[in-house]
Amino acid sequence: MKFTPLTLSLLALLASCGEEPAPDVVPPPEQGAAAPAASGHGERTDLKNVTISGYEFNVAKYGTLEPGVEGALEVRLVDGPAGKSQDDLNVFVWVEDASGKQLSESHKATPEGDALHSHVMTRESESPPVRAVLRLRVDDIDTTGSLPLDGHGHEHSSAPHSGVQSRFKGPDGSTGHLELKLHDDKGDLELWLCKDDHFEQPFDLPVDATVRVTFVDKDNRTVDLKVRNTDQNEDESGTANLREGQTNYFIYPSEDGQDSDWLKGADFQSIVKLSFTLNGTDYVSEEFVLTPHVHLP
Repeated sequence: MKFTPLTLSLLALLASCGEEPAPDVVPPPEQGAAAPAASGHGERTDLKNVTISGYEFNVAKYGTLEPGVEGALEVRLVDGPAGKSQDDLNVFVWVEDASGKQLSESHKATPEGDALHSHVMTRESESPPVRAVLRLRVDDIDTTGSLPLDGHGHEHSSAPHSGVQSRFKGPDGSTGHLELKLHDDKGDLELWLCKDDHFEQPFDLPVDATVRVTFVDKDNRTVDLKVRNTDQNEDESGTANLREGQTNYFIYPSEDGQDSDWLKGADFQSIVKLSFTLNGTDYVSEEFVLTPHVHLP
């Protein structure tokens, strides 16, 4: 059968009527554009920057970091020594509560895109995670830095003397606040006791009082902190801490011959707890992690 041009056109038109319409073409995302929740763990929160031994990192969290829910931390090198790249670094991350208790396993952050990425699974705890901690290991550096998880970029309750803060409690439920500072170079300890968390109201003890520190991770070894002297009882910055025969400042070693060598070193760490007696009442602190204040060369 011979078809005229008109017949062929009509047949082509009838055949096209049964076809599905071509789908819309979705253009690919721009190169380098970050998709929301790129990690697949939830909303991204920028925790700002932290500098550790000359290396500046930007840190972000993904998700809410709730117990039983897997979130993530993202670490990106912003600045560092010449010749060093992100690939040269070993960065381990975890989260802690306000007292320094570790609430997730320490995991190495591994390359993912242009950043380092680590999954985070927090443990069940009476206190929530409040900070992300980074441990940097490169060359002869092995030290930590932290950022609060609320995204403000700094800890709201910074220690006035660069020590570690915690709380103590009496049997009646009354509480106070302490700052314990360990100097990595000499292994000496300084302690301040205060009524308030701003460390503006001293919690004074008699000058003959003793405060005991128990190092849980060092076979429960103990040291006793006492006053430096009964004239001014000045701290290492020269500030006097004596008020009508009472003070809130104690040190170790406080006597000749006391050994502090075992407390030396930038990598020292132990869970500790404090105890003392005032007017026949025993006070004890929460357990907290003591790490040293590092004196850089």
